[in-house]
Amino acid sequence: MSLFTTPNLASTSSLNLPGFIAAPPLLNFIAEWAALIPLVCHLANYHHLHQLAGQVALLGRITVALFPKLGVLAGISKLVERGPELFDIASTLGPSSRKVWDVIWGGTFPCANGAASHSLAESLLKHNKTVIKIPESTPPMAIMPFHVSMAGSGSKSNPEVTVPKEACTLPGMPTTISSSKTHGNPGFRRYQTLHVLHLSKSRRLLSWPSKIDNFLSLPSFMTASFASKLGIVIALCLFGICGTATTLLFSSITQIVSRTLKVHRPSGFLSNNEDHDACMLVATHSNASSWYLFTGDRGVVDSILNKTMLRIGDIVQLLAMTFVASQKGWDGVCLLALLVISTVMHFCFRHDLLARMFCEENGVAVTQKSFEFSGRTPMLGAIQQFSGARSWQ
Repeated sequence: MSLFTTPNLASTSSLNLPGFIAAPPLLNFIAEWAALIPLVCHLANYHHLHQLAGQVALLGRITVALFPKLGVLAGISKLVERGPELFDIASTLGPSSRKVWDVIWGGTFPCANGAASHSLAESLLKHNKTVIKIPESTPPMAIMPFHVSMAGSGSKSNPEVTVPKEACTLPGMPTTISSSKTHGNPGFRRYQTLHVLHLSKSRRLLSWPSKIDNFLSLPSFMTASFASKLGIVIALCLFGICGTATTLLFSSITQIVSRTLKVHRPSGFLSNNEDHDACMLVATHSNASSWYLFTGDRGVVDSILNKTMLRIGDIVQLLAMTFVASQKGWDGVCLLALLVISTVMHFCFRHDLLARMFCEENGVAVTQKSFEFSGRTPMLGAIQQFSGARSWQ
């Protein structure tokens, strides 16, 4: 059995330096396997700037996991140095890069809060996956009852507007109508999915995840948590588990520092300067097959889509992780355990809970319905009905 285990002196380190307290022997394959998993996971899942920007935009603060991925601290450093400019850069990175069309007044522009709007939409679609298939013979006016039920009584309805032809820039809008008609087989159909999200203001009502998050943000809890982590660091050092101790120490310090960084909401956040609701179409590009139509309170829609809402530590973390991968033993096992605990603790900041906490904190109510159309033209007709415009000519 001794052939498959690490020697007693090397059970915590490949440097043959035992700790003050001896640790039991460890199977060799467990030592090798546990030391490589954290390094591979963090290198393979690099934290993008748009994820950090979306989280900060929704929560209104900077959060750091117990075992942050490589690149998180560098992203926080860029956020502190560049401020709102980082959001302009991050909105064009990753899968959250989107394009916005103002249906009522025209105009096309990139989505300033792509990650935040993506998290909000994904949260709603996760809980409501029903897609209403619109038959080809159904006129766009037949969808209006859904619009009325979503709007309710808490939102103003748009007055009938005639949008100038030169102001409209919706994608795929036909400029001419062919006189030829197709008989028999209707031919190929490129189905279009339209997700309609109606946003309005409501009374603030915190759920238990938001209450727990507020409790974890209390200074007294943060102080007690840092003291307990410091005790764990000392215990790990006594066993010679230096790599995990270094990683935990620097992540704990980073958590404290990140809590002191204040993120202020801009003046006029979620406020409406217009006397009508918004109707904005969002997609990844003009030839997409999935579209998101944001309707409702213009202040809320405009803020979510268009308004803006320590490098040395990163190097130390990388050095600590590579040191763990080299010394293996119980250090690698402890680092793997730290990774698992950090993943479980950070699970509360997934897309759906992030969006829920944002809506509860700011008093925003969101409803969603999805429709599938046989092509671009009937979808544009439905969008015209949602916008309340009489004509695009």
